[in-house]
Amino acid sequence: MSAPVGPAPSVSLISLGCPRTLVDSELYLGRLKQDGFVLRDTVSGSDVAIINTCSFVQEAIQESIETILQAVRLKQEGKLKAVIVAGCLVQRFKQGLIKELPDVDGFVGVDGFSDVETVVRRVLAPPPSGAGPSGSQPIRLRARPQVPHRGRRVAREALTPSHYAYLKISEGCLKGCSFCIIPKIKGPLSSRPIEAVVEEARQLVEERGVSELIVVGQDTSDYGVDCYGRPRIAELLAEVAKIRGVRWIRLLYCHPRGVSPELIETIRDEPAICKYLDSAIEHADDEMLRRMNRGLTQAAMRQTLQRLRAEVSGLTLRTSVIVGFPGETDAAFAALLAFLEEIRFERLGAFAYSREEGTASFRYPDQVPDAVRRERLDRLMQVQQGVAADVNRRAVGRTLDVVIDEADPADPTQFLGRTSADCPEVDGTVFVHSDAPLAPGTFVPVTITDSYEYDLVGTVAAAPTLQPLAA
Repeated sequence: MSAPVGPAPSVSLISLGCPRTLVDSELYLGRLKQDGFVLRDTVSGSDVAIINTCSFVQEAIQESIETILQAVRLKQEGKLKAVIVAGCLVQRFKQGLIKELPDVDGFVGVDGFSDVETVVRRVLAPPPSGAGPSGSQPIRLRARPQVPHRGRRVAREALTPSHYAYLKISEGCLKGCSFCIIPKIKGPLSSRPIEAVVEEARQLVEERGVSELIVVGQDTSDYGVDCYGRPRIAELLAEVAKIRGVRWIRLLYCHPRGVSPELIETIRDEPAICKYLDSAIEHADDEMLRRMNRGLTQAAMRQTLQRLRAEVSGLTLRTSVIVGFPGETDAAFAALLAFLEEIRFERLGAFAYSREEGTASFRYPDQVPDAVRRERLDRLMQVQQGVAADVNRRAVGRTLDVVIDEADPADPTQFLGRTSADCPEVDGTVFVHSDAPLAPGTFVPVTITDSYEYDLVGTVAAAPTLQPLAA
C-alpha cells in the first residue's frame, strides 16, 4: 500500500478488562505503529479511537457500552473522526452490535490482529462520490479465534510500566465451567509454541527492559495440551526462567486441577519464579463445584493446597470465588466460608454470580436473589479482610524485596512498590519511605514498619536481609 498523502492518521486506544485484553491492545498498537499511524495517549484529538472491550460479565458489558458511547459523543462533537470497537464484545454479540451501535464505524473481533490496519484505513477513507452515509461495516469473524503472533516476531507497544509485562501463552479454554462464556468467545485452547513464547519473553527483557514477567492465558494450567498432547506449563516456566535479566516470573489463571507435582516443584526450585500462585477455586461446597462443572471436590482442592503449602516455602496463594451461584444454600455458603478460614488465602478476589446468557448455568433453576448475593459477598469479604490483615501484621519487622512501581506525586519521600507476593493492579501496595529518589523498576530491600488490611508501609533498609512475605 502506498504511503498516504499528508500527515499520518492518529489512533488512540482504550483497553478494558483483564491483562489478556491488555496484551491484545499492545499488539493492535504495535501493528498500527509499524504501519505508519501516529499513536495518541488521549481519545480526544485523535483521528480514530479503538475501544478494546470485555464482555465476560454484565458489569464488563456495561462498562464497554458506556465507554463506546462516550467516544461516539466525542465524534459527534468533532473531536474524533471515527470509532472502532474491538475484542470480546464484538466476538460475543456479532452482527447485533451494528443495529445497537449505528454510530460506530468499524468492528474487529478477537481474531482481528491482522485486519486492524485495514479497518482503520477503511473507516478513514472518504465514501465513494454520491454515496450516502456508509454506517458500520459488517463484522467478519473467523469460526475459531486464533492466538495472535504465533511463531513470529512480536510488535507490542507497551501499555504497562517498562519494568513489567504480561506474557500471553495461550488463548481459549477446554474446561467448560457452567458459569463461563469465555469458551464461546475465545474458542477451545490454542497454545503458542514454547519457542515463540520464550523468544517474546527474551524480547521484552532485552528490548523493553522488563524484569517481571506475568504469565497469563484463559487457563495456564492446560498450556500445551492442544499442540503437545500434555500440559507443559512447568517446562515453559523453567525455560523462561533461564532468560538473563528476568527477576520475577508470576503465574496467573491456573486451574486447581492443573496444579501438578511437576508444576509445584518448578515453582519451588526456580529462584526467578515468584513463590506466588493464582488459582481460582470458585467455591468449596461439593454440590456447587459439581454444578459449576469444576471437575474436582473440596477434598481434592485441600490436598493440592496443602501440598503447595508444604513444598513451597513462603508461598502466597491467590484465588477467586463466586457467591450466589444458582442453588447455593446457606449451608453451601457456610462451607465456602469455613474453607476460606481454613486455607487462609493471602490474596482473594470475590464476585457475586453474574447470570450470562449462553452459559449452562443461565438455564439453572434456583437462581439466588440479587440481595442475597450482595449480602453474602459482603460477609465473605469481611472474613477475608481479617485474614489479609493478619497476614500483613506478620510482615511487620521483616525486610522484604520490593520493586518500585512509581513515585507518589504528593510526597517526594514516598514511593509505591510491591513485594513478590503482590501482582500489579489486583494485590496490595507497599508505601516505601526514602529520602533518596527511587526509579520505577528498582528492587530495594524494605523494612516493614506498619500494615493495613491490604497494604504495607516501610523504609528502605540499610542492608538487605530479605525474607519471604508469607514465611
